[in-house]
Parts: sequence; structure tokens; C-alpha cells
Amino acid sequence: MPKPSIYFGAGSILELANLYPDRGFHILRIPEISNEELKKIRSSLQGRILSETIYQKGMPDIASIQELHEDFWSRAHLEKSALLGIGGGSVMDAAKVLRFKPDGCAWLSKHLDTKIEDESLPKIPLLLAATTAGTGSEVTPTATMWDFTRQRKHSFFGSEVFADVAIVDPRLCLGAPWVISRDSAIDALSHALEAIWNRNRTQETTNLAIFAAKKICHYLPLIQNDLDNLQLREQLSEAALSAGLAMAKTQTALVHALSYAETAKSQRSHGQSCAYWLPYVWQLLIKSDCDPIILISLERALGQYFSNPTAMFQWLLALGFSAYPPLECDKTVEEQVGSVRLSARGKNFAGFRINGK
Repeated sequence: MPKPSIYFGAGSILELANLYPDRGFHILRIPEISNEELKKIRSSLQGRILSETIYQKGMPDIASIQELHEDFWSRAHLEKSALLGIGGGSVMDAAKVLRFKPDGCAWLSKHLDTKIEDESLPKIPLLLAATTAGTGSEVTPTATMWDFTRQRKHSFFGSEVFADVAIVDPRLCLGAPWVISRDSAIDALSHALEAIWNRNRTQETTNLAIFAAKKICHYLPLIQNDLDNLQLREQLSEAALSAGLAMAKTQTALVHALSYAETAKSQRSHGQSCAYWLPYVWQLLIKSDCDPIILISLERALGQYFSNPTAMFQWLLALGFSAYPPLECDKTVEEQVGSVRLSARGKNFAGFRINGK
């Protein structure tokens, strides 16, 4: 499985000067990037910028992304262009679609929820630079697309969806406000924990996830009143990258399966939707007959910070999240769990018995 070349650390955005020197760059970015960082980006590309599009559409909606897709290819050239996406998960997911040259109308709809593995599909090089420490989209082979009219979530995924280059420069995160920083970090924590209690876990993914979870639990509270601290941003960026690398191999599990309906209905941030379910799913795991090694791994990841799911629940409330009480029994919630347990993500949860296993 291919994976992107990764450039990590403060100032790594300057690597743009050395990448795809024979191509011009189309940039898709959020509007909140500082003038200082924009100056570095434009200087690094040395006159090779062909177009610059400000993305303000929120979570990628299928109809709006299809419109953007068609507009993009009125300017892009298969042999001469590269695409640079700079932003959080929404921008990066949109860019993963845009880099493919469509062969007709409604191209995106035809390629949703089916693996994109055909190497012959025409596409241009894709570079992704994260401005939040959370989604991990820069290193995963998946983009999430939403149909908010029908309240449905769709996936654009497969080995060909990986970016060619991932740039994780914590300086790009310095302008992010607390709520975005908080939600992004909990998104990354959910990726880490979902990789640990996952049927597809390996020792490598578990180690990456433990590393990420410990860092997030330690550094997230510290950054709340110190948003311009580059060292804290770097720690959280490294944690989010590690969680993303783990999740890219295991995929997500029950927390995400439960979160999608709430996101589609309310359009609340993905981090908030995941936060709501984390303590409850951890408690479900404890009550299951899962592999004891999973519980040992969770103790390594969380034990220094939380004695049990209730402690995590209280921590999330203190950070300003709403969360479902892990010890509460509710028939409606049990029905929700039952409705997603056999979904693609639900099946990944190691706390369920699937086909007797």
C-alpha cells in the first residue's frame, strides 16, 4: 500500500521549494492562514502558483464538491499541475477528490463507497498540509463526503486516494482557536483509541496509538490558555500524525460508526461527535470478553490520566464537551449500537462477537 512522503516539524512547509519543480501549483486552502505563513508558501513556490482557491464550504457536501471539482478541472492540466491542500480535514478531503480528472458529470457520485484502486485513473500529484492537529487526513486513504439532505455519510477511499506528500508543520496550527484545537485533538484521540480496540490492530498500530493518546491527554489541557506555544503545537501535531498513521491501517471502529448519524443530522464537528461516545464505548469494551491485551494497551495509553471511563467522561465535560455517561443504560442507545454493530466500522470493534469470534 503506498503512503505519502512525510515532512514533519516547524518550518517543514518550506520543503515545497523542492517538490515537483516542473509543475505549477493550484492551492486549495482555508482563509485563516497567517500572512507570515502565506508569504513562506508563496516564496517557496517561486512563481509556480497557478491558482488559489479559498475553501469555506465546511464539511464536504457531495453536491458542492462536485461543483468545485468541475470548476477545478477547467483550470488544471494533467501533465503540468499539482494540487496543494492546506487546511483541516474538510479541505484535505475535498482535495483528495479534486486531484482526480473526471471523465463525465457526477464523477464523484459514481466513485463513492467503492475502493479506488485503479492506478490508471488520471490524477495530478497531491500535497496536503495540515492546519489542525487532529484529522490525520494527510496520511490516510480516505475522504469523508456528506449528503446532508438525506443525512448520510459516504466514503471516498482506496489505495489511490493517498496523497503523495504530507506536510505537518505545527506553525500552521498557531492561528487555530481553542475550540477547533480542542475538537481536532479529540478527533485524533478517538483515532488512537479506535486503533487500539480494533480487530485490524497490529503491534505497530497499537504502539503508534498509545504514543498518540498519551501525548494528547497530557498536552491538550495545557494548550487551552497557551495557544501560541509552538512546542505544545508540535507535540499535538506529532500525536495527531501518529494516530493518523495507526488509523490509516486499522480504519476506525464503533465510536465513528455511532458518530456519523449525529454529524449528518446536526453538522456538529467530528471531534464533538466522537467525544460524545468515547467513554461509553470504552465501558462497552470493559464489559466485553475482548482480548485482555487490548485492555492492557488501553491502560498503557490512558492509565496515567484516567482510572476508568467515568474519569474520562468528567475530563471531557471539563473541556467543554457533551458526552454520554458511560454507566448509564438507555434502550435508545442500545438500539443505536445494535443498528451499527454490523456496519463496516462497527465490525472493527473488538468488543463485539462477529460470526462467533
